[in-house]
Amino acid sequence: MPHDRNEVLQALQSIVGEANATNDPSVICSYAWNAGVGSMPGPKFLKNWPIAVVMPGTTEDVAAIIKCCVARGLSFRPLSSGNGGTYLSASENVVVLDLCRMNRLVKLDAANQMAVIEPYVTAGRLQAEAMKVGLTCHIVGAGPSHSPLASATSFLGVGITGSSTGANFRNILGIEWVTPTGDIVRIGALGGDDDWFSEEGPGPGLRGMIRGLIGANGGLGVFTRIGYKLYPWAGPPRIAITGTSPMKGMALEPNMRLFLPVWDTVEQMRDASFRLNRAGVAFALLRMPPNHIGWTLTASNGEYARLREAGQLPECARPEHRFGWQVLTIGHSPGETAYQEKTVRHIVSDTGGRMLPIEQKDAEMLVRTLVTSLYVSRVFRGAGAGGTSFGVMDTFNLLPDVIRASEQLMAKEKKPGRYFAADGDEGCWVWPTESRQLWTENILASQAGTVRGVAAGWKGFLRHLNLVDRNPRLGLMAFMAGPLIELFGPRYSDVPTWMRRIKRRLDPPGLADSTVHVGIKELPIAKSWPTLQKIAFSTAGAPALHLLCLLLGVASRKEKLPKRKS
Repeated sequence: MPHDRNEVLQALQSIVGEANATNDPSVICSYAWNAGVGSMPGPKFLKNWPIAVVMPGTTEDVAAIIKCCVARGLSFRPLSSGNGGTYLSASENVVVLDLCRMNRLVKLDAANQMAVIEPYVTAGRLQAEAMKVGLTCHIVGAGPSHSPLASATSFLGVGITGSSTGANFRNILGIEWVTPTGDIVRIGALGGDDDWFSEEGPGPGLRGMIRGLIGANGGLGVFTRIGYKLYPWAGPPRIAITGTSPMKGMALEPNMRLFLPVWDTVEQMRDASFRLNRAGVAFALLRMPPNHIGWTLTASNGEYARLREAGQLPECARPEHRFGWQVLTIGHSPGETAYQEKTVRHIVSDTGGRMLPIEQKDAEMLVRTLVTSLYVSRVFRGAGAGGTSFGVMDTFNLLPDVIRASEQLMAKEKKPGRYFAADGDEGCWVWPTESRQLWTENILASQAGTVRGVAAGWKGFLRHLNLVDRNPRLGLMAFMAGPLIELFGPRYSDVPTWMRRIKRRLDPPGLADSTVHVGIKELPIAKSWPTLQKIAFSTAGAPALHLLCLLLGVASRKEKLPKRKS
């Protein structure tokens, strides 16, 4: 149904003021730009541009905006700070709520190790303030520019300091939520006595409904404030930066130790993982493939390539040292620091591992990436385009199976003339969540700027999804959002049906944009997907899958299909 754009704009401006709502195409175009997700972007601009962009300043503004949209049958989509394209909307007549004005760090309560934050408080800003009082926060893979509120309420929320700072889906305390009908709901202790200390009571405890495991990505309304759990930080109140851009590191304090243990087999690494997690001595525990470490420790792709060809990369970035961890410990006292070091060295030695040496400048680079989660942009630099797959959240017993499956799938696209740019056998990042649960995802780095490069990224991504869906030995697939929930969700206790029941109850007209969630209606392809899946990933269906991925590459790059060589 067509809408009077000027009438919509005037209604929004009456809520937030003339300066904070617009339908000017020169502004709207930036909200229609497809940031994509790495190697699998769509066209540069979305088909459907927002009808307006509005910047609320308060929770009451958000509630009034949603009611304004509901009265006119307009979809709405919230946007805060992050890394990736999950804010994108496929809806027509969508109003984008840019929450950039809601950037208040309302309270930092050191005694109770928590903060109250709004959507545009970034993890880097929160961490910097928390460190001044001996605390830190969980920072997910999106890095220090992401919104902890968005991560905790609306997306997966796992990051490399999961050994010591939990996971954001458990770090939520009190919640302030504007429902898809514009009602303001305060959850948990906040709903009982106006305190933020607990999400679970004495008011309604709705965390499982509003976010589940991976979150609704705006499909169930807007979260405007949360109480957020912080964790002890034994490091300095301010990070001492070393080096110069782009090779800035962090000085190691006397109570910090960085270890780079490696093992000959992935089974040895797995066994050591159980013991390291059980010991609980690590502030951060991260595994990246050696080539990803190499990209992190070099200023440019050219430098990485030169060092690699000359055999001069640091030992931890050499392909023969694949099965290893970066272990960062930070002690609260000299005695604890010594205990942590003794424990790590004993576990590594007892499981057949050895420690790699590392120069101070390289150690400082790795420590900064571990503390602030700054590694993502450096790793994606290697190919210019990248995506991710698997997203396995399960037991560490599955680690060998996941790495071997990644090797098998990536080998098909790394033959001469193919379009994966990574020079390693696989791209698995690994870390523990809450010092117990395996998290691993496989990075797909494909050649940017080419149809076949994008097609390779898509094909690798789809094959990973299919393999996890068919193989219980690869655990729970946590990267399910939008259409993927419809296609692969039935394996998990028919989760799309339950999510849709909640969606229909909370949002009867379906106006909270569900591009990255489930809609009111089931996707037409969902019922036929089991049959299509068998065909697409069979030997006979391989040419059709290849053509589909090429067409996705054409759509994303607006290039002509390459001519087939005779």
